[in-house]
Amino acid sequence: MKVFFLPLIAFLICNATLQAQDVNNISTMRMGIFKLKTTVAEIEKLIGQKLKINHSEENYLDSAKINFDKADYILSFVKRYNENEKAPVVWELYCVTSSNTKLKTKSGIGINNTKAEILVAYDKFSLNIYNDWYYKEKGNAKDKIQHITLSDFDAGTQLVFKTDNRMVKSIEVTLYEGE
Repeated sequence: MKVFFLPLIAFLICNATLQAQDVNNISTMRMGIFKLKTTVAEIEKLIGQKLKINHSEENYLDSAKINFDKADYILSFVKRYNENEKAPVVWELYCVTSSNTKLKTKSGIGINNTKAEILVAYDKFSLNIYNDWYYKEKGNAKDKIQHITLSDFDAGTQLVFKTDNRMVKSIEVTLYEGE
């Protein structure tokens, strides 16, 4: 009988450890517990609270700012396509953004890492680096604010590191809308 319980206890401890690690992990499909394409109802059940979604007339994404597990997130939603026009509208997670210092990628990159550390960690990946589009209006140097994008074409997602003076200030996981 004891022989049976030992593997069961070991499995439960390993499973709890893996789930705890997922809370602070970032991948191209998720940020912490927030997985892309999850519905609003699923997220509300997961976090145990109702989301206050700001509906935007100017933008096709509607968003909610939340604080979960002592970290701030911006969750952006898009209407899920449905051919049946009479079916109820379902909103799914399109993008997650955070500046939470606990969150890290599997390569160890997170808030306050440098642009150079991103380039080393992802040197075998295809990265795109974009300068801030509105640098003149903001009175910044052209390369002060940059977006370093790692695209996962198989998953149809992107991981975007937003840097200011070559330091990561926020991270975004988003669906990819390619050409």
